[in-house]
Amino acid sequence: MPYNSYYLDSSNDLHRALEHDQIKSTLKGSTGVLWIDIDSPEQSDQSLLLDEFDFHPLLVDTSLDVEPSAARVEDFGRYVFVNARSIDYTLESDVLQTTNLSMFIGSNYVVTIHNVAMPSVEAIRGLVEIDGRPLAKGPAFLAHAHFDALIQAILPTLERMSDRADAIEEQILTSPDDSALATLMALKRSSLGLNRALLPQRDVLNRLGRREFELIGSGVDLYFRDLFDDLLRVQAANDAIRERADTALATYLSAVSNRQNEIMKILSIVATIFMPLGLIAGIFGMNIQNMPGTEFQWGYHIVWVLALVGFVITLWMLWLKRWLVGGQTFLRRQRLGRFVPTAVDPVRLTGYVGRAATRNLRRMTDLPSARPIRRPPVPRYDPAPLKLAGAVLGRLRPRRRRPHQDTHPRSARRPQGQA
Repeated sequence: MPYNSYYLDSSNDLHRALEHDQIKSTLKGSTGVLWIDIDSPEQSDQSLLLDEFDFHPLLVDTSLDVEPSAARVEDFGRYVFVNARSIDYTLESDVLQTTNLSMFIGSNYVVTIHNVAMPSVEAIRGLVEIDGRPLAKGPAFLAHAHFDALIQAILPTLERMSDRADAIEEQILTSPDDSALATLMALKRSSLGLNRALLPQRDVLNRLGRREFELIGSGVDLYFRDLFDDLLRVQAANDAIRERADTALATYLSAVSNRQNEIMKILSIVATIFMPLGLIAGIFGMNIQNMPGTEFQWGYHIVWVLALVGFVITLWMLWLKRWLVGGQTFLRRQRLGRFVPTAVDPVRLTGYVGRAATRNLRRMTDLPSARPIRRPPVPRYDPAPLKLAGAVLGRLRPRRRRPHQDTHPRSARRPQGQA
């Protein structure tokens, strides 16, 4: 079955790959912390969620669905259901797409469900594989670690979108064309889609930080409020990109209008240059008998001399009027290539989520344990966070999305949802 299970008991022993019977016995106990991560769920995972954990069928259906749904949080007494949204790094699309991360937070367990590979979950899993420390402070802190890594995973894409906005602005100022407009509209759609995904998530973090839920202890609410501030900064950066896109669009329309004026100016210059030439050709091309100069031997050459002199005088007059300084970049056009917002450097993405995960470990080192788990005293200098970060950076790599027909039966009837 496509899920990973970890259990940190009261003796700080980490157990992996638990069977159904072990999961059932662990849920009946009151000590330790259990984490089950379901990646690319199948229909067989529904029985585990319904029978062993006794989750609500509608929540199970929502978490197993491949179509993204809005972020929300609901309290069911025995557990808290949280649905979060983040960027889907498994799709190569010109418009940014998002995906779901569903979490069931219980008294001694956390169940995470996602339909695609998520770097934030991979980072937490890498830290758990080493010594299980993210599980030591209880389910609420584990959920906070997932939220923190999930928010940090958005920053590389925002930086890439900001760099693309710079390139679009430079392209518009030098040589605006349809490639700049297409890229600009894709960037604007990506920013709007990300804003629609993150806006409900602010309410989720706000509620988790107000001590509204009994399963979220009083020591964790401060950290969720800190994540709320981080999310506000992420949204502010995204809003700045959207405002830059609106400004760039107005600049593009103005630049296109100016370029049309330049084209009309060039056509006017060409017509002005050929006006004396047409006058001379019209005069000497009249079919009139006894016209002076028609019998002259050098008449044809004199007409050409007069035409060239008129041509040079016209150019000189236009140059004096400074009409010939525009349109210098008209023939030097550059086009913007294809832009994929999620095509970030894997090492850079890993660094963001890895630092977020290890930062949470440093924060929780000196805190009293949220659960009665015995741990040996920690020395003043703890090198574990640095080792954990190095291990995560060495093993985390974004994976490719599996075909929807292999992830959920309902995906054969409904297409992938848009952000």
